Amino acid sequence: MTTRAVGPGAGIEWLKQAFNLGRSNPQAIFGGAALLLATLAAGAIGLSLVLVLLSTALDADPTASLAVSLVVGLGIAMLMAAMMVGYLRLLHAVEQGRPAGAGDVFAGFTDLPASGRAIGFMLLLTVAQYVLVIGLVSMFAHEFGAWYIDSLKASMAGQAAEPMTALPQGFGTAFVLMAAIGLFAYAVQAVGLGQIANGGAGIRGALADGVAGAAKNLLPLLVFLLVLLVAGLVLMLVVGLLAAIVGVIANLVGAWLLLVVGIPLYLGFLLAMFVVMFGVMYFVWRDICGEGEAPAAPADDRIEL
Repeated sequence: MTTRAVGPGAGIEWLKQAFNLGRSNPQAIFGGAALLLATLAAGAIGLSLVLVLLSTALDADPTASLAVSLVVGLGIAMLMAAMMVGYLRLLHAVEQGRPAGAGDVFAGFTDLPASGRAIGFMLLLTVAQYVLVIGLVSMFAHEFGAWYIDSLKASMAGQAAEPMTALPQGFGTAFVLMAAIGLFAYAVQAVGLGQIANGGAGIRGALADGVAGAAKNLLPLLVFLLVLLVAGLVLMLVVGLLAAIVGVIANLVGAWLLLVVGIPLYLGFLLAMFVVMFGVMYFVWRDICGEGEAPAAPADDRIEL
């Protein structure tokens, strides 16, 4: 497959289509996301228990604890990559009108070659992203980089961090650099994983297509980021208002209301965010690198939830 450039408005359409994702087969879309979330949570809890036990056995040695933390993080990343293969295939089947079920999210575990390529791709992309961040921050925000390294060393040594009275020099520059790199890496990941899961690409091909696709679509990616920031601010206001209402009612009725209402609301919100996040990834891949042209946007521009 070859990558293609899309118009700036695609940055808005990706988010709209992701919000509309569950309309055709909600059981598969949301059920698959729930299974993905539950599997990741179980894996993270299990690996964290292993981390605690090993750290205790190693007598809290900082170097050994860091090594164990990296191994645990690697395990979670490998699990995530395999699950993403299955979920992106599930989304592709739903969008093409093919039969799909929530259990299809585990398809990555039955296709070990594809999952292996996804794991290798994610590791390579992560290393490249960190190298790029370290290099650019060292060049253009050296003061912030030095402050961060000192804080990290103090944390590893078990020392309490000094209270921050002002933002470190270079914070703004470092923030912009990391945001830009993060956005570009997200696009590379979306296209690359889509190529592996649904295009049968290898690691090098997926990385090349991801970089090319992201580079050709910087403007729609920027539009997507701006829309996402605005949507995030609105969402924060809505969530804050709901939290305040639930808190007031809980004071009148009882704290048990937080458990009965708050936890389901939080889990539902988290599930919806998973669907939207992976939905945007799928539509980025489909529009930039998928077979055929992207379907036209609905004429009435409504967002169905």
